[in-house]
Amino acid sequence: MSADVIGPAIEFRRIQAISSRGNLRIRTTAAGALFAYVERHDCPHGEPWSAPWPLQPLRRLNCAQQQQLAEALEGGFFELPEEIVTPGRDGYRDEIDATLGERRHSVMIERSSPPAAFERVRALLLALAGPPFHG
Repeated sequence: MSADVIGPAIEFRRIQAISSRGNLRIRTTAAGALFAYVERHDCPHGEPWSAPWPLQPLRRLNCAQQQQLAEALEGGFFELPEEIVTPGRDGYRDEIDATLGERRHSVMIERSSPPAAFERVRALLLALAGPPFHG
């Protein structure tokens, strides 16, 4: 990916059903900034976050990392259904909103095993964010 090519913009959110404590979100910008936030408080019911996104990025992705994200998205993410839901009351919901060039797609997985294309993007975002986000 050359310097004049814009990378993917991705937002990942994990929202738990029972408590907001432990919710996490990771966002990359097309310019390669990576923001991450873990909710450490109990929020009012229906509020997943107690604070806005951090003002400063956690880190900046290099061209190779942006290319990895683009390749992960191109590996089937844009073909996934918008929702994959297993009924229930507890568990968590994972959401990814992604933009790559002119393509935009959002996928929400709730209480279900994610398809490989979703898992690749999620795992890469968690790894790029690093502790306490990876794993």
